[in-house]
Amino acid sequence: MNPTFRIATAMSLLFFVVSARAEVLTLEQAVKIAITEDPWLVASEQRQSASMAMSEGASYLPDPKFNLGMANFPTDTFNYRQEPMTQMQMGVSQMFPRGDSLALQSEIFLEKSQMMPIQREVRRAQVRLAVSLLWLDNLRATSSIELIEQNRGLFEQLSELVVSSYSNSLGRTRQQDLVRAELELDQLDDRLVQLRQQQFASRAKLSEWIPAIGTGAFELDSALTMSSEQIAERSLEEITQLIAQHPSIRQVAQSIEIADTEVALAEQKYEPEWVLNASYGYRGDDLRGNPRADLFSVGVSVDIPIFSSKRQDAQVQAEIYERESIKTDRLVTLRNLVASYQALSAEIEQLDARLALFNQRLLPGLDEGAEAATNAYTTDDGNFNTVIQARISELNAKLALLAIQTERNKKIAELHYLLTGTSEGDAS
Repeated sequence: MNPTFRIATAMSLLFFVVSARAEVLTLEQAVKIAITEDPWLVASEQRQSASMAMSEGASYLPDPKFNLGMANFPTDTFNYRQEPMTQMQMGVSQMFPRGDSLALQSEIFLEKSQMMPIQREVRRAQVRLAVSLLWLDNLRATSSIELIEQNRGLFEQLSELVVSSYSNSLGRTRQQDLVRAELELDQLDDRLVQLRQQQFASRAKLSEWIPAIGTGAFELDSALTMSSEQIAERSLEEITQLIAQHPSIRQVAQSIEIADTEVALAEQKYEPEWVLNASYGYRGDDLRGNPRADLFSVGVSVDIPIFSSKRQDAQVQAEIYERESIKTDRLVTLRNLVASYQALSAEIEQLDARLALFNQRLLPGLDEGAEAATNAYTTDDGNFNTVIQARISELNAKLALLAIQTERNKKIAELHYLLTGTSEGDAS
């Protein structure tokens, strides 16, 4: 893709994000901008063009060598016509590489260029994952700040209630309640400072991928939708087949093709190398003025690997071992990705169980307990410590729920990375 077109596309995306969406940035928009703005992809396209050019150039014979000289020049008189062997020589030699080595070398460059698009797929998947994780960190910090600010009003109401009670009663307990209420508000402010620091840090890291990220709000879209049932119902065979389409696996497969060609290239060293030589010698007239015949020479030299066969054997065997090691790397990479998928599936299952526990039992119970403690305190049938502890527990549970939801979304993003190359991974 032309760099100018990339910049224009990125600017249009940024204009759409900032203007059309009133500075609301969805995850899918963030990923698209990051991929469009990634200079690595431009460099990869340039490397591909360079490799294709090398492939074309490698298919041609090496340049012939020309020589011009004077042979058998007498040193006693330096007379050009004195000796019949004295001549001006012009020659040319052309080397013909071994076997099909030119075609195979050209094929290697071509196969390397064909790897570049696969590498760009890997890069886009890595960018998507990196941006998704940072984007989710920022969203969690932002949502936590909003949650604490919403609950801070409740703690301020409790503090006002304590102040009102303290003005009517100077007991020791009321004084402790006043100190506790002020302390909790200070602790909430401290948590807000920490969260804003996290929010700023994650946004600053995102600016590496999205330079013009600005200060707009983030909005979660459908980019990370995947049900636990959809994940758990896959068999090991199906998972392996899906992950085998991952570009990192296809990249290794392409490396195997290159290694096959390199083995064939090494085998060409058993073939002879030919050099064709031709020269023309011009002789001047003799001392009496009689013309001399010019001379023409032609010959062929050949390099036959007779005494160095063990060296060729070793080189071919080394290339074969290298190819087999790449095949092993492919198997290891596939197993690692499959194991990662299974680990993520298990983690998502546990996170879903925690989400169900929080939503169905823990949060309703904490809310009910906090309301009961507050009502009891307002009717002088409870103490402030119980009220404040109940409200803190409820707030902590809501923050923990946000953390669990964010962690699940991160695991889904990692699953989408593993499914890159499939319909589900591309749809993300």
